[in-house]
Amino acid sequence: MIEFIEIKDFKCIHYELLKLAPLTVLAGPNSSGKSTVLQAILLGACAHAQKNLVQLKEVVKPFSQFNEVYNRYYNAQTVEIVVTGRGWVAPLRQTLRADVPADLLPAQTVGLEYESSLFYLCANRIGPEELAELNRELKIGQSGQYALGYFEQRKDKPIHNDLVRDEAPARTLKAQIAWWLSFLTGYEIGPVVEEVTPLQVKVSFSTPDLENISPFNTGAGTSYLLKLLVMCLCAKSDDVLLVENPEIHLHPGAQSRLGCLFAFLASRGVQLVVETHCEHLINRIRYEVYKKKLRPDDSVVYYKPDAQNPFIRININSRGHYTDESGEEINFPQGFFDSTLMQLLEIS
Repeated sequence: MIEFIEIKDFKCIHYELLKLAPLTVLAGPNSSGKSTVLQAILLGACAHAQKNLVQLKEVVKPFSQFNEVYNRYYNAQTVEIVVTGRGWVAPLRQTLRADVPADLLPAQTVGLEYESSLFYLCANRIGPEELAELNRELKIGQSGQYALGYFEQRKDKPIHNDLVRDEAPARTLKAQIAWWLSFLTGYEIGPVVEEVTPLQVKVSFSTPDLENISPFNTGAGTSYLLKLLVMCLCAKSDDVLLVENPEIHLHPGAQSRLGCLFAFLASRGVQLVVETHCEHLINRIRYEVYKKKLRPDDSVVYYKPDAQNPFIRININSRGHYTDESGEEINFPQGFFDSTLMQLLEIS
């Protein structure tokens, strides 16, 4: 599990030392630098020799070239990233310099193995598909392209004991995902996946009334959510899940209930770093803390007001209220939640 990430002059971030919680939410306007934190974690993981290092380097390629990612506001000559984990022998250190290939400094740790203990779903991931890829080596893929193939391989196996919901009819991945999918979307639905070639699986959905429903006839949000659930429910304690915009194509109720999923995972030892624009999701996390489903210390919100200003740390207390670092209750910074507040007050 990651404890701290230190970032120096990477893209729009001049300097940040962020203490991560089991559930860390990154919020703020577009192009303010939220996804930069996730990219920095992935880039830092490249400093560790690992089984899937080649695949990880492909993932980070767009943001590993110094001339593309150095901080132009400060005309930086060096980019530095340090990722520190609980129980690690040494941190992961990554340095980029002008006109010099990335310095890979292997750390004496087994933390952050890509597609083993570190998973990443980017914002530009794959939606509905009737035929999905099956990869015998990778599990999820940054675009979720392998998630349903991995689901096919593991659907009848039990998930990790800590993540089992007793409300589901069985402990298998298939049953647990069907329970969460129905809970989050608000209607009873389950995935049906079967291998049709060594490299492809066929995907459909079923409801109590209908079978063999095409993913293109269930709403895009269901397919996006299914890939997220495969990643989440195949996790184990101390795994790190990086997710951009988990709320893609979901209605407000489902967006809110994602907060239940993330609080549940975090309370059972899975670490999530979530970049979001969704107030429904953030407010539900507050409610989960208030209902004692998640300890206040196990969640934190980092809000970045724009590209040049630093992150603001916002804690959530046992009452579900926002607090500053001294524990004083505060309002959420303006410019994120209040886009329609004045208009609603006016028409009321």
